[in-house]
Amino acid sequence: MMQAKLWAWVLRNLPGLALVAMLAGVVWFVGDAFNDRARLRGELAAVQSDLAAAQATLEQAAETARIHRDHLSRAAKEARAWVALSNDLQQMEGRDAPLSPLLSATADRLFRAGQ
Repeated sequence: MMQAKLWAWVLRNLPGLALVAMLAGVVWFVGDAFNDRARLRGELAAVQSDLAAAQATLEQAAETARIHRDHLSRAAKEARAWVALSNDLQQMEGRDAPLSPLLSATADRLFRAGQ
């Protein structure tokens, strides 16, 4: 008998119960959307800070690479200058006049250091 009264009450109030259930679903959906939005904002802030750190690291690496390339360029120019000087000294050797003792000692030290 109790069960029949319960079913009668449910059937009588079915439209209201459906409306309450639908409103609860909408409130739950909107609340979940707000929670997702807040979580996504937090993730976005974290990703933006990671991106800023990565960009700073990338800029620093680019600057380091530029300085390294400049250094290598200067070292190559210096090596070419030494090769040219060495060639000039070798070509000057044995010309009309012998090398002076000072120049001969300098050339000996230069060629011994290079070997």
